[in-house]
Amino acid sequence: MIDEGLVFFQKVFLIMELEFLQYKEAEMKKLTLPLVILLILVCVSAVVAQEKVRLTVEMSVYVEAPHKKAFDLLKEAYELQNPNVEIVYYGPAYDEYWDKLAVEIVSGTEADIVQLQDAAARYATYASLREGETGAFINLDQYIKGTELEDKLIGQKELVFNGHYIGIANYATGMRGVYYRKSLFEEAGIDPDTIITNEDFLEVAKTLTKNKADGTMQYGFGAVISTHAFAYDEMKTFICYPIGATYTQLNKPPFEPDNIIVGNEAWNYAFKWWQDMIFTHKVVAPTPYDKAGERDLFWNGVVAMNIDGPWFVGMTKEYDEALLDDLDIIASPDVVYNGKQYPFHKQNYGITHLVSSNSKNPDEAIKFLLWMATPEAQALVSECGMIPSNTEYSTGSDYYATWPLNAKLASLAEERYYEPPTLDPEIPELGEINRIMINAAQAAFVNQEDVADVLDEAAEEIKSLF
Repeated sequence: MIDEGLVFFQKVFLIMELEFLQYKEAEMKKLTLPLVILLILVCVSAVVAQEKVRLTVEMSVYVEAPHKKAFDLLKEAYELQNPNVEIVYYGPAYDEYWDKLAVEIVSGTEADIVQLQDAAARYATYASLREGETGAFINLDQYIKGTELEDKLIGQKELVFNGHYIGIANYATGMRGVYYRKSLFEEAGIDPDTIITNEDFLEVAKTLTKNKADGTMQYGFGAVISTHAFAYDEMKTFICYPIGATYTQLNKPPFEPDNIIVGNEAWNYAFKWWQDMIFTHKVVAPTPYDKAGERDLFWNGVVAMNIDGPWFVGMTKEYDEALLDDLDIIASPDVVYNGKQYPFHKQNYGITHLVSSNSKNPDEAIKFLLWMATPEAQALVSECGMIPSNTEYSTGSDYYATWPLNAKLASLAEERYYEPPTLDPEIPELGEINRIMINAAQAAFVNQEDVADVLDEAAEEIKSLF
């Protein structure tokens, strides 16, 4: 995009050059000092009066302190280098973000830059809300395809729609693990390395659940129990996907009613195991809470274990840096099902960005997103606590020295987790499928309804989508 102020300068100096050619040297001397000063002032005034390029960025993570810190640092650094650009962030919390974004895309009121989480899981859902080869977002092939970014950015190769890159993995990523309070494990005499399977996990959670001396309860585990999407999503990745409890076989096409397997034996086992953990074994704090509430319970010592990702380290640091000394992590356990042991799937939860096809400043938006992927910017991204997406930075010694727990998680994932992971299907119906399954999870894990009935009803609703 050519700067309007630069164009103005070029025109002014071109006129002056022509004047030099048309008049004799003696005549040019007639140009008085006041006139020269006036010309300079006109040029300067044009630049000062020039309107800044305003880039809007909507996201769901800006309301979280570690991400706000990282994005504010990015804004400050970029605007310092590019004084003609103003970056404006906005967006509600995670559970309110997705429906709002869908409405905005349909009405054409979304931001210049849109943030999507969970790598490419939602790409088809939101891109397809607008017609065109790349839907609601701009084709980024010319900036990414065949460049080093394809290999350096974690999860970049997944960010496609209709065979074209429409997003860039330019922020941070992570995978889930089980974080625990070291002091509570030591007090109970528990060796965290003994937790290999979901059954080991449950036994440890039972041991950690007790009445404390002050009359309050301590619980082994904090599972989200509310209308929050994580009430389903965490148990899905923890126990469903490892044993093949997917929507179709491995979430692969064809997506037809006869191929929907929700409600089969694996699904019933997974839902019943999770429900029993809550209501039969009572190792989960019972009060309804969302993910933010569950993290508060962990930080305050009410629950001893929490499913989370590297972002949780940054959140803990922001909440109370002293708690980092009492924080450690183990790999998400294998799942024992029908006598076999299935490893946790290594699913990356990358935070990615896309440029709206309605953006009035697409070139500037793309320029900003490409800068975010540079090592310079990734050092600022690391302040969010997640693993920066550019491996040129995140595999360096500086990063590992600063974030040792994230380095440990990355190592555990390499040793223990299964690849390639089973992912959510990239289909337009995914948003509605998630809604159906979140409702099913609430029925089973909040209202304690019969698992088989809940899953049968969910299966029928999903089949009706196709």
